[in-house]
Parts: sequence; structure tokens; C-alpha cells
Amino acid sequence: MEQLLICMSLSLIAGLLASRAAKAVRLPAVTSYLVAGLLLGPFFLGRLGLSGWGFGFGSLAQVESYGIITQVALGFIAFVIGNEFRLSVLESMGR
Repeated sequence: MEQLLICMSLSLIAGLLASRAAKAVRLPAVTSYLVAGLLLGPFFLGRLGLSGWGFGFGSLAQVESYGIITQVALGFIAFVIGNEFRLSVLESMGR
């Protein structure tokens, strides 16, 4: 249970810090959330073996065990995408 809380708090902090860094270089927050997820996922930090100490997710099965949390996170990301969507920006791109 403690490892779950450590992984989730690390994920939230990484997402927050990545979104602040993305704002500094004028990138969308969604991009930073995706990069933070890739770094904490089983294919980067999981391969380094740091998941035993609570850094990242060790395996894909561990990620899939957090099903409802994953769905809620994807909902928040979809909300952020919708919030950053501007019709005026699309019109300027089309020209």
C-alpha cells in the first residue's frame, strides 16, 4: 500500500513539475504529462530497476492494476486538451 502511495505521489509531482517546465518553453501541458508518464513508466525507470524503492512503475502489470486511476487521469488529460483548444489558433494555422 505504501508503494502505491509513493508511486502515485511521485507521478503527480512529476506531472506538476513537467507542466511548469513546459509552460516555460511554451509547450502544451499535455505534452509534458505524456513525457512524465513515459519517464515514470515501466519502459524507462522500470528498466533501471528503481521501482523497488518507489521510483516509477516496475512492470506493465503493475500499471494495469491501477485501472480506475488510469481512467481518471486520462479524463483529466482530455479535459486539459479541451481547455487548450482554441478555434482562433486553428484558423491561423489553416492560412
